[in-house]
Amino acid sequence: MSANTAGHGKNGSRATVWVRTKPTANFAQDMINLQPDGKTINFHCYRDPKKGIVNNQIVDWSFKVDGVLHNANQEKVFEAVAADVIKAALDGYNGTIMCYGQTGAGKTFTMTGATENYKHRGLIPRALSQLFRDIDSRPDYATNLRVSYIEIYNEMMYDLLATLPESVKAAQMNPLSIAEDEQGVYVKGLQSHLVQNEEEALNLLFEGETNRAIATHTLNKQSSRSHCIFTIIIESRSRVESNAKYTLSKLNFVDLAGSERLGKTQSEGKTKEEALHINKSLSFLEQVVLALADKRREHVPFRQSKLTHFLKDSIGGSCYTRLIANVWGEAAQIEETVSTLRFATRMMSVSVEPAVNIHYNPSIMVKNLEKELILLKRELAMHDTLVNRTQITYDPLTEQQRYEIRQQVRQYLEGRIPEIDVVNLRQIQGVFEAFKDISNQMSKEIEESLRARYTVIDKTDPVAIATAQQAGIPINDAGELVGETDSSGFGVGPAGPGSKLVPSSIINAKKNEQRKGKARERTSPAMKQQISAPQVSKVPTTETPTAQTQLADKEERRDESEFLSTASQSKAQTTPRPSTPPGKVEAFEEFKRNEGSEINGILAENKEILSAKKLAYASLAKEINSTKEEMDRSLARLTKLKEEREAEGNALNEDGDIIISETEYLEINRLKDLKTVYKTNFEELKAIKSEVQYCQRLVDQCRQRLIQEFDSWYARSYLNGFQEDNPSSVTTGLGVRNQKVDPMVEDEQEQFDRLQMALLMENPDSAPFYNAQTRTKQRKIYQSATNQYQTGVKRVPGTPTRIIRNQPPTVLEVLY
Repeated sequence: MSANTAGHGKNGSRATVWVRTKPTANFAQDMINLQPDGKTINFHCYRDPKKGIVNNQIVDWSFKVDGVLHNANQEKVFEAVAADVIKAALDGYNGTIMCYGQTGAGKTFTMTGATENYKHRGLIPRALSQLFRDIDSRPDYATNLRVSYIEIYNEMMYDLLATLPESVKAAQMNPLSIAEDEQGVYVKGLQSHLVQNEEEALNLLFEGETNRAIATHTLNKQSSRSHCIFTIIIESRSRVESNAKYTLSKLNFVDLAGSERLGKTQSEGKTKEEALHINKSLSFLEQVVLALADKRREHVPFRQSKLTHFLKDSIGGSCYTRLIANVWGEAAQIEETVSTLRFATRMMSVSVEPAVNIHYNPSIMVKNLEKELILLKRELAMHDTLVNRTQITYDPLTEQQRYEIRQQVRQYLEGRIPEIDVVNLRQIQGVFEAFKDISNQMSKEIEESLRARYTVIDKTDPVAIATAQQAGIPINDAGELVGETDSSGFGVGPAGPGSKLVPSSIINAKKNEQRKGKARERTSPAMKQQISAPQVSKVPTTETPTAQTQLADKEERRDESEFLSTASQSKAQTTPRPSTPPGKVEAFEEFKRNEGSEINGILAENKEILSAKKLAYASLAKEINSTKEEMDRSLARLTKLKEEREAEGNALNEDGDIIISETEYLEINRLKDLKTVYKTNFEELKAIKSEVQYCQRLVDQCRQRLIQEFDSWYARSYLNGFQEDNPSSVTTGLGVRNQKVDPMVEDEQEQFDRLQMALLMENPDSAPFYNAQTRTKQRKIYQSATNQYQTGVKRVPGTPTRIIRNQPPTVLEVLY
């Protein structure tokens, strides 16, 4: 597929920049002045006396951007920055929204928000919500959304959605690498996941958020240690127009890692190394922005870092580019704030010419061209009909037509017809093909006739000549005959097919008699006796005595059954019906003892099985709860032992590993065993729960069938089949099961989920957000419950915490 662009934007358009200030109680009013126009920020800095008397430090700065969001909420930020970009993406325009600023300035909060509160959700959740609302309002277009989430950590790329079960194997086999083609930049090995609704997209977003690399320093307790890019690919095609054209747009939400001053963050070890990589990649990004802003520059250094290479087609050019400069309005952070705004003003110089990304589906194009070809053929046929050229056809020749043309060519070569009629170009091609086939066939026939009459020797093959010489054929090395003149000798040629002597009929008869005699000799004596026995005769057409006896018995039994049925009917007619039928309770007990005994027995068996399953469910649930309590006590003992060991001072071996006591080692093994037992019992509990629900359905079905058959029997026995005045047993309450929810089937967690869903129905727009949040919490709970207790690894201060999961199952807590 090839991408074309159309619908260029206004000339001279550029990237837009917005400044968002972090809410703080210590806002530097005397140093930061926000102008009433909402676009200008003035700074007045104080000279640093540590730099000496000669100090050329600039103390006054003024920046003008596209808008200042001071103490603005998330909704206002989205409407000002991203709403029009999201709407344009559905029309085929690419868009990029970046958050840039120092560490702790609120970039991640702006981009993803806080999952604890629906109102505090960031740009990405709001963009997903608006996308699906706009898609629902465009029924004339079929739109598909795919999302991906990538992290660039220390110049290494990671797929944040690789922990999903369907992506683990692909992530292990395909390492990530950046590549380019005619469509732009893409990442090899990066999985794009198709999403059908807002909840699925939010699940992927929260899944990636839990896998990000974070660390703690003095300015931020949860500092992002990597650049993260959330990409939404939108493919839209018209349902009304049956053409091959469709639009393919891309939205990039770039959450850049914050720039750091090591003197303020006091980072050490691994965190310091990460800060160096972050500052280096941000400096490369600034160089790219400067090169894009300078129209005289021919080369832009996109390949200096993974970040700039990935954003090659997402900054400027045909892509809407928006930058949110997150600043910290405190006096202690004034230098970083000025540096951030200087980068923002450079970004405003990047030119942007948005264009629609139009693609064409080759398979649909082929189908459309085939339809157009058919229409053109019909138009030509109509034209030929008008000019009296009805014999012309534009379709390929059929096998019948090719055969007829071949026969005409043969007749022409034999002289039976003077000429060949030619009416169109395809027939001319068919005539030439027929001539070619006939010529090849004649050459083969001549060669076969020569080989049948003579020995053909290839004069150019010395091996064939030597073989002929050894066979006694008088030829020289050049392949020519020697010693005799032409037609001077004679010889006996090969015998023809009709030269073989035909055997007479007498010889054939004698051979047949010999063959029959041999067959009789091979026949066994037992077979001879059977063949010669006089018992072999034709089967008579009349019935045998045994068959007649069976037929008579069947007729006798049928007459007896008819007599008994007639007698029972007459007895039923003569027996008087009681004036007052018995009560349904008494009749129901009688029915269960007699006619309904089979169904009642099945119902009793199902009830016994259901009771046994419920007892097993209850006992296993109590065992699981006791195991969980024992796990909690074991974990508390381990924590206490660890605190005591750290208080006394950790003892290290020669390799630098921590030495633990035997008590702590045994407790760790015990905790592992308890977790194994917990997992096994929990899986068994889920299986038993499914069996309980299945048995309950069987009991309900048996009970319903028993009641229905009882109603039919009651009507036949006491009401002569009339049921107009006979209410059903269900309406009267007979045999009805209490429809209360069994506490053994629905536990506390399921009750909580049901009540929460009922409350969320009051605000339907927030349901996808909270459902995705609940699933993320459940995965975190499962991870914390199943992670093994690690004591042999000493964590270096400043090391980031990476959250990696193998599989996110559903968790069910059973408490009694």
